[in-house]
Amino acid sequence: MKIFGLNPSQVLERLGTEKIKSPYSLTFSILYGGIGFGLVSVIAYSIWAFRLIRGQWTMYASIALVYLLLSGWVLSRLTIVPKNQIRFTALFSVAFLGYAVLWCLFWLGLKWHHHGDLYGSALGLLLMAIILKRAFGSQGNLLFVFGILFTFHTLGYYAGDDLHQITGGSTGRLLWGACHGIGFGAGLGCLIHQCQLPLIEASESTN
Repeated sequence: MKIFGLNPSQVLERLGTEKIKSPYSLTFSILYGGIGFGLVSVIAYSIWAFRLIRGQWTMYASIALVYLLLSGWVLSRLTIVPKNQIRFTALFSVAFLGYAVLWCLFWLGLKWHHHGDLYGSALGLLLMAIILKRAFGSQGNLLFVFGILFTFHTLGYYAGDDLHQITGGSTGRLLWGACHGIGFGAGLGCLIHQCQLPLIEASESTN
């Protein structure tokens, strides 16, 4: 996936003598991802929480649009490539769109039964991990990073579901969005950190 210009050889050639930014720690990436994506998720879920848009498909499309517009911009801070906000936002939009399409196909296709949300998120997150890893030129450890992403995402999603069932109403829906976003974002923070390891190694060897 050289179209995004984020693999190590492309980045180092483009930067020339300019150095990449100092990488954030894994802990910071997870925390920032959880908080940042959590806020985006609350904004997205507010469409559902307050019934701002009518029609099921229109509502889901609007929620996905919020994620597409804001998530890449928020998470781009975790990347170590200078001035790559547009590149990363485009990459993340493609990855998230793939996840959203698979989730919707399973969730709506199975009529909200048979764990359609779980199967949809599993395949969607796997696709997301593949896209991000390939774009950053990261080889191997796919199952490892997918496992972490899926675990964080699932814990956040179902913890939010439990709070929604207990609380109910608009508050419960927003709590679901917050928990889902925190879990999802924490997993994404870890994934983004791991995807950039080849670039860090290539930069250090060059220096």
